[in-house]
Amino acid sequence: MTTIPVLDGREIPPETRLQEIMARLAALGPGESLVLVAPHDPNKLLRMLLSQLPGRLMWGPLAKGPNAWRWQFVGREPAPRTVCDYLIWDHRRMEEILADGLSMAQAGNWDEAQQRCAEHGIALQHHAFIEDAILFPAYDKATGNLPDGPTALMMEEHHEVRAGIERIQRAAKARDLAELEDALDALVAVAAEHHAKEEEILFPAIDETIPQPNLTQLVENMLLA
Repeated sequence: MTTIPVLDGREIPPETRLQEIMARLAALGPGESLVLVAPHDPNKLLRMLLSQLPGRLMWGPLAKGPNAWRWQFVGREPAPRTVCDYLIWDHRRMEEILADGLSMAQAGNWDEAQQRCAEHGIALQHHAFIEDAILFPAYDKATGNLPDGPTALMMEEHHEVRAGIERIQRAAKARDLAELEDALDALVAVAAEHHAKEEEILFPAIDETIPQPNLTQLVENMLLA
């Protein structure tokens, strides 16, 4: 099981909350992670991080309200941003969450398993959304909207991925270990091939096609979505 320190912003007095959160995130070294729990959408914080700690952090959601927003942050070496850097990290992050959910279910810890499966669903839905809404249109525009480009296929495969998320969450809610294991195997089979095409072909092509600083702006648009 992956254990990541948690900072619950709801427990920090409002008058010092933003400063304390910024300080904790600024202290993250490359590869170090922190989960932040916020009482509201942290969009203002995310914008501040891009301006005050440029290139220092990546992040992705685990929960989006209504009572708490949970985001996972990781430190990185200050460097120009790339699609490979951000989205491959997010692939590995989601794989770890899913593995945690399965381990908890196999141990009979169903409440925790349901939470991790729900977090995986939020993370993967968000990941698919930022690709469909931001990444793929940017690549299509940069390459002249080629009729036989790869993004249409990637978007079709996202439909399969979303169906797999729903099946996993139903199995976790029903506490059906055999069905959960089957659902996980099915999703992993789809996602592994999909991710391989992205990581080995599409993401590097995008990084080569879109120049800096446009590439940094593209990644930051996804980080703020």
